[in-house]
Amino acid sequence: MKTISTSELRSKTRSLVRTLENGKPVGLTHPCHKLASIFSVRQTNGISANDPLYRFHRHANAKAKPLSDREMDRIVYGG
Repeated sequence: MKTISTSELRSKTRSLVRTLENGKPVGLTHPCHKLASIFSVRQTNGISANDPLYRFHRHANAKAKPLSDREMDRIVYGG
């Protein structure tokens, strides 16, 4: 996996996008420790862009009470 720093991310965004478009993941470091792994959602790793967890943030509300496990299951799995 190619690894870049957060400063490189700012200066080499086009290169990062091309790498992701080619289906190759990129590691992100800040400063000198691994911060994140970035991968294309088109990548076939068993996770679909339509996965309910990718849409879970739409249910967030800063003033709402926390969701129960049952409410989270209903959002993720339907029902």
